[in-house]
Amino acid sequence: MSLNSLTVKKFLLTAGLLLVLVQGLWQLPELQDYFFPVDNAELILKRASNECPLIERDLIALSKRVNYLKWFQADHGPDQKVSVARLLSFPLSECIRPLAPEYFWHINITLAQKTRLKIERKLRHLNVLLKSINGDFRVPPSQASPAIPEKPAPVSDSMEQIQQFKNQCLSYNDKLNELTKQLAWLENNGYKNQSALYK
Repeated sequence: MSLNSLTVKKFLLTAGLLLVLVQGLWQLPELQDYFFPVDNAELILKRASNECPLIERDLIALSKRVNYLKWFQADHGPDQKVSVARLLSFPLSECIRPLAPEYFWHINITLAQKTRLKIERKLRHLNVLLKSINGDFRVPPSQASPAIPEKPAPVSDSMEQIQQFKNQCLSYNDKLNELTKQLAWLENNGYKNQSALYK
């Protein structure tokens, strides 16, 4: 192997590694926010507008399941009649409730915890995404000029929308904390305590 081909291979390897490094650094949210503040804000807004309805839907589902468990524990115990409304909301659970109430209890607690963890994960991810945006959308010094306004109208609108999403996330977080407390109480005062009342 000649010295010339070894030099070319080393050069190509070095160039390839540098290219991978630059590409990785270029995708950092901080750099994207610094160089392309409007584009980055639009991506975050799009992601937030897709995630918020999903989080809200999951919160509603968790709330219904927690209320279902509270109803089961509070009213008439294992002898409760099958309800059409509950059968539509929880078909499998409502079918097994009269036959195996203890299994019904455990499966519904598990499903509620699974939904809670899913919401928690989505909220955490969305909060990080919203906090990663540079609040003042600084223009890089090399591009700064008197002709460029400090905060263009689209960026200002984006900031308002991002603040709305942040407030929405805080509201979702409060609802999740409340439902988590109720679920923890139900889990600690579980079916064994419930069944002991009816013996």
